[in-house]
Amino acid sequence: MSHSRLAIDLDQEYQISKVQQDQRKLFVYWVDGHRSTFHYIWLRDNCYCSVCGDPKHGEKRFRIVDIPLDIEPLSVSWDSGNTLEILWEPDGHKSIYNTQWLRQHCYSTTEREHRQHRPILWDNQIVTSLPQISYEEVRTGNASRLQLLEHLRDYGICFVRNVLPQKGELESFAQSFGPLLETNYGRVFEIVVDPEESQKSVANSQINLIPHTDDAYQYAPPGIIFFHCLMANNDGSGQSTFVDGFQIAEVLRQEDREAFDLLCRYEVSFQKHYSDRIDMQFSSPVFCLDSGGHLKEVRISNLFPAPLDLPEAIVEPFYAAYRKLMQLYTDPRYFLKQGLQPGDLVMFDNHRVLHGRTAIGIQNQRRHLRYCSVDRDYFYSQRRLMEQNLSFQG
Repeated sequence: MSHSRLAIDLDQEYQISKVQQDQRKLFVYWVDGHRSTFHYIWLRDNCYCSVCGDPKHGEKRFRIVDIPLDIEPLSVSWDSGNTLEILWEPDGHKSIYNTQWLRQHCYSTTEREHRQHRPILWDNQIVTSLPQISYEEVRTGNASRLQLLEHLRDYGICFVRNVLPQKGELESFAQSFGPLLETNYGRVFEIVVDPEESQKSVANSQINLIPHTDDAYQYAPPGIIFFHCLMANNDGSGQSTFVDGFQIAEVLRQEDREAFDLLCRYEVSFQKHYSDRIDMQFSSPVFCLDSGGHLKEVRISNLFPAPLDLPEAIVEPFYAAYRKLMQLYTDPRYFLKQGLQPGDLVMFDNHRVLHGRTAIGIQNQRRHLRYCSVDRDYFYSQRRLMEQNLSFQG
């Protein structure tokens, strides 16, 4: 679609049919029949003229304390195109709003619900339709790269195939999304069986690791995690396991709302202590919700628990809820089990997807994964920018 054709369609879609006022708010009626309500205080706060702010960068100079809460307009007008203009009391300040921007920021119940992203929940049946893409496609095509980012947004996980199984490929690929995080394991961590290193990280042990959130004991755990397989065991041991934390949260919400609410309200404590170098502690609810009750993140780890610090009356019901949760995230019905092979790379959202690993046999210690992570902010930023650019070009 050409840019001019797109502009015409947008003008039609976001065209105002009429405007009404009352003492505190403005009612905007659209040609598609929807009505938006905008409070005057909200409209004045969101003026991004050259005086109030920088529209290009979103920086604000205006201060809400500089106007009264009961501010009113002197006049309201709109044209047949795409702008609405307000002159404000008492100084006659002029605010001009793009109608597309207004509609996209309408805070009616229906529009807010329409903007709410709905993740695709999954269980072990996802194995029949894995979110995956080839490395070459992502490396050479913007549409494929956007698809990968949308897989991360929708499923919380994506497999990238045919990445050269050699050192350096992981860093190069991950850095194309954002700066690598520096952790107490370094920027890149070699995951191999090593009895000495297993004291620093259970990832270097041979034991079975049940699904968990990485570094739950940190204030801000890693965001998007990358595992790149260089070598694999030849007996099927050491398979990677993944669980959709949002799925098990919703199952618990449906099956036992009281248990779900306890895990949203009360904090679980985590800790990591290593020699005299590391002593990390953090407490957080298992489930974090937004104001609408939608899941934002989960934080689950039975690998590094600290003693629960709860009111006496809550201890037993909380343990009952926590036990139900563990039954869910260790239930094979919710497991995605994948034996990563050399050249496989998996990326997942550590604030949603739990990961683990089956035990590794004593005689089979070939498995070698490389690990790094990038903040989620960079992923979401890149997805939004690519979505906008591809839409504009379309």
